Amino acid sequence: MDLEKINEQLKPKSAAVYNPTKRYGVMGVALGYDLHHRLQIYTRQRNLKMGQIIKILVKSYLDEMEEK
Repeated sequence: MDLEKINEQLKPKSAAVYNPTKRYGVMGVALGYDLHHRLQIYTRQRNLKMGQIIKILVKSYLDEMEEK
């Protein structure tokens, strides 16, 4: 195994001129089919956005954990 070659592949890419990840905190989340489907049904029934729920859950989790 060539560790130097692997490490070269792991180096971060140079920042693009327009980078939505840095600007808006965009990231991909792999929920899996079942969880994504459940969330999709829930949000459609209640006219909500999936990202809004995920954002609130992450914030609540971090707030609670940082209090400890």
